[in-house]
Amino acid sequence: MRCAAGAGLVLALAVPFAHAQIQVVHVLERGEFVRSAALSPLPDDAPWEPVSLPDNWYLSRPGAAQPGWYRLPFDLSPEQASVPTSLYLPRNSARRMLFVLNGYRVGGNLGYGDPGTRYWAPPLIMNVPPLLLKPGRNVMQIRVVAVPDLRQGLTRVILGQGTAGRALYERRYATQVTSFFMFSAAALLSGLLAAAFWIRERSDTTLLWFAVTALAWAAAAFPWLHVVLTPPAFGQGPLAFAARFAYAAPMLVLCLRVAGQRWPVGEGELWIFTLAGLALAWLLGEDGQGAVITYWSVAYLAALFVLLIVLIRSQQRRRRWAFWLLAAALVFAVLLNAHDLAWWMGWIDYESFQLAHFHIPLVLFAIGATIIDRHFRAVGAVERAKLELEERVEQKTREIEANYARVEEAEREKALARERQRIMADMHDGVGSSLVALLGAVQSGQAALPEVERRLHDTLQELRLAVDALEPTDGDLGVILGNVRHRMRAAIENSGVRFHWRVGELPQLSSLTPKAVLAVQRIVLEALTNSLRHARARDVTVSTQINGSSLQIGVSDDGIGFDEASITPGRGLENLRQRARGLGGTVDIRSASGKGTSVTLRLPLDSVRDAT
Repeated sequence: MRCAAGAGLVLALAVPFAHAQIQVVHVLERGEFVRSAALSPLPDDAPWEPVSLPDNWYLSRPGAAQPGWYRLPFDLSPEQASVPTSLYLPRNSARRMLFVLNGYRVGGNLGYGDPGTRYWAPPLIMNVPPLLLKPGRNVMQIRVVAVPDLRQGLTRVILGQGTAGRALYERRYATQVTSFFMFSAAALLSGLLAAAFWIRERSDTTLLWFAVTALAWAAAAFPWLHVVLTPPAFGQGPLAFAARFAYAAPMLVLCLRVAGQRWPVGEGELWIFTLAGLALAWLLGEDGQGAVITYWSVAYLAALFVLLIVLIRSQQRRRRWAFWLLAAALVFAVLLNAHDLAWWMGWIDYESFQLAHFHIPLVLFAIGATIIDRHFRAVGAVERAKLELEERVEQKTREIEANYARVEEAEREKALARERQRIMADMHDGVGSSLVALLGAVQSGQAALPEVERRLHDTLQELRLAVDALEPTDGDLGVILGNVRHRMRAAIENSGVRFHWRVGELPQLSSLTPKAVLAVQRIVLEALTNSLRHARARDVTVSTQINGSSLQIGVSDDGIGFDEASITPGRGLENLRQRARGLGGTVDIRSASGKGTSVTLRLPLDSVRDAT
């Protein structure tokens, strides 16, 4: 705020400061005027009237566009007359101006274009050849064609020696025009950036209105381009109006969006009012353009004041630094537009700077700061939400891990319980039933010692198989069959048969549970026991073979065999088939009298189910 106030103060004091620092020859403020359409300077006997400069025709000569002549006498010393001199006007303030010095034409403003479309009011400077100056009395006559309704007329005429006039011109031009172009170039860049961001994020209409406002303001900075491309009849009215007010409607809508307000009816009326002003400026031309600009300037100033009140009331609970920056910018917008309105109405010096255009960069900067502040607050909110989400996810992860640990422990307990139950069932059905049967035979006194010894051996063998089934085998069927061979080694050696072990490399069967292992062992053990005890065989062979998708385990002998058709199926053969079905496989028993017996267990390679 202090910087903006300092800038305004510097602008307000620029002209007197410039005059105080640079020595000028003459400031022509007194002269004579006559209303005339003559193209050549008028003689001394013309009806000249005294006049003071600056002369604002809106106040001194209201009405339609008209021509007239000024006569401004001044005196020069011989030294002053011999030095190069420049002719400087703080404002190019008429449609046409022609300068005649001592009867010789010096120049005019024809090359500066039509100042009716020059919202930025540039200064005017011309070099005066020393040959046209003379010691003593000199007379400057100026033909002016002005439109009073557009506040045209003639400013003070300043004669500067050497570079004095050029220095005055450069200061005024830099303050009044160059700064305007620089602000407009910055507005163009920011408008393009805002448009690009809006295209990426269509939901944020504030960026859209920011882009429209900035681009409209940038376009207003180059009315000379419109003069070149637009016919003069059109350029005198709508173009001058658009150069002054094209940015106003979108800027007011933008400020409402930043304040969090939406007034569809009011915004519609604002656009209708703008289009009506543009149409009236076109229809009325120069003669009525002044009234249109006056009414619209008053309306715009009132809208800025209302907008400031709306901003203050709408942000009562959210007054951050960006709010104060925007409020300060709107305050300066009201003051600067009030200054230009006072100039337009003729209430302040005619040569004063036009300051209204300085409020646009201030407002755009404040709104840009508000948008950036909102963006950073949104990013901060996202970061806080992210941290909160991460904390919640971490908390939920810990809860899930704790629940998983509890579930895993429960599953482990269930597995242990099932394994205990299986072991108990195996012990009950195998070792337990054998011991009960042996106890009954001993108690009845019918069992001979060899029979008791055999049954005890079978019971011990069943117990060993149950223990072997609990050993980890990692699905290695070769280890399982090797355990059976180890347990049967003494029986094989005592039987006197020739034992052939033809077990090759076998695939891993990960589905072999302890219960399935015990079932496989029992099938192979029972087949071997039958061959060793009952077949009276000379050769017994255990072999394995992979046949397609199945694994075959065979136990064969060359013993007496039996006739499958005449034998009554017993409990032993049925047990073999039942255990094989529990593994998901089959048992194939082939035998004939005098031709030996073969028992083949077929297991699928993909899975082996628990034996039931």
